[in-house]
Amino acid sequence: MVAEIARTGGSPEVRASYADRDRVVDVLRVAAGEGRLTLEELEERLEAALSARTVGELAALTADLPAAAGQGSAEAEDVVRIRQEGASTRRGDGWVVPRRLEIRSAWGEVSTSPTR
Repeated sequence: MVAEIARTGGSPEVRASYADRDRVVDVLRVAAGEGRLTLEELEERLEAALSARTVGELAALTADLPAAAGQGSAEAEDVVRIRQEGASTRRGDGWVVPRRLEIRSAWGEVSTSPTR
């Protein structure tokens, strides 16, 4: 989020966009999944993120989290489509789970392990 403040010219008073809020929500969810936030802290911060008006308010919600929290070695794709017929498809270790997954399978099996 500090990068967002830098992007806006260093002013924490710039109004936050839906995309800004969504990025912070993603970081908070990943941080909770890593055990960095309790469920209570997550709920509190999610409520604050969704009602934040400025990028400064959003930055405060992630200030105590490591810069790498919520950022894997690869960015998640918005949509991944898996289509296959008569075969098996697997996604597991090292696979970055997309925001949305569409699976179409005919006479086969699709197995995913969404751990990241």
